Amino acid sequence: MSRIPRILGAFTFLILFAGSTFVAALPQVRPPLPPGLKGKDLEKLRRQNNNNNDKRRQEYEKKKKEENDRYHVAQIGFNFEVVQKKNFGTLKKSAPNKYKAQLSEYNKARGEAEKKGEKFRGAKPPKTVFKVLTRKGFKNQKDAKSYADKLQKKVDAKRKK
Repeated sequence: MSRIPRILGAFTFLILFAGSTFVAALPQVRPPLPPGLKGKDLEKLRRQNNNNNDKRRQEYEKKKKEENDRYHVAQIGFNFEVVQKKNFGTLKKSAPNKYKAQLSEYNKARGEAEKKGEKFRGAKPPKTVFKVLTRKGFKNQKDAKSYADKLQKKVDAKRKK
């Protein structure tokens, strides 16, 4: 194969590669305004677009507020708690203390069993200190509480075995 087709192929590739990067960098052209719009009509059209943006912003804020009011199930060690999304921060701050309390109870019980010469069969609290178990959450606290109780029963059943 001669050098000319190779050079032409490389040159074509280079042009296409460079051309695709420059096309993306070109400024986008706005669609033309409808004919006959001048002065106040043009201003009215712009205000109407801004109103649509305000509506979208209001809908987004409403949705965000609803998300913050939903109830989630969070796991701290072996315990499951129901908390609203807006209260995650306070629960997350208090979680290490609650976990340390569970861990100290475990170590205390294990120490007592060793002193008596018995084999200790209690489960150590999981390493995850704070974990949110629900993705979308529940609309009311009753549903979230029932789900937390269900999870608590499963964990307690496994611990007793």
